[in-house]
Amino acid sequence: MKYNVEYGNGKSMQFDVGRYAKQSNGSVMVRLGDTMSLVNAVAAEKEKEGIDFMPLQVEFRERTAAAGKIPGGYFKREARPSEKEILSARQIDRPIRPMFPKDWRVETQIIATIFCSDQEHDADTITATAASLALLISNIPFEEPVAEVRVARVAGQIIIDPTHTELQTADYEFVVAGTKDSILMVEGESHEISEAEFIEALRAGSNAVRELC
Repeated sequence: MKYNVEYGNGKSMQFDVGRYAKQSNGSVMVRLGDTMSLVNAVAAEKEKEGIDFMPLQVEFRERTAAAGKIPGGYFKREARPSEKEILSARQIDRPIRPMFPKDWRVETQIIATIFCSDQEHDADTITATAASLALLISNIPFEEPVAEVRVARVAGQIIIDPTHTELQTADYEFVVAGTKDSILMVEGESHEISEAEFIEALRAGSNAVRELC
């Protein structure tokens, strides 16, 4: 089934649910612009014994084929995860990890593969939102929806999930993740701004997160 969600003053995110990777516990293809990411949630059938932590693994892979390129030269295959892929995986892990039951000891994997990139919209935030949805439609216990957006200010105007071109002239950039009631994670960078401006950015991000949730 396909769903279209309007958020952030004119942005539109599409979710294709349950169409791909049907052997996974939950699967969602998410799209923003022409950037598309397939997110699969998978859990083992039995609890792992002898551990006192939640064995969650998040993998985020940007294939060069997503941008219409094929590896050549000495390296004919995709290399190990880049720094950007590792940081994007952590950006997905941080907001969703607290939403599992505290006693969950079953090996769980979130595997995200970027199928298409328009080289303007980043796939990291939309993948985090899709990971939450993949968990919600699966039989894996997950408490409530989580969404993630990027907030930037360009020429005095706050933009939700800006393009790479817009980010080049932004004076701040924050990633905000949370539920419909609270903020779970904030990270980013900026030029010197006031506390009021920072709160304004968080409020804009939180409102967009609430719309997605």
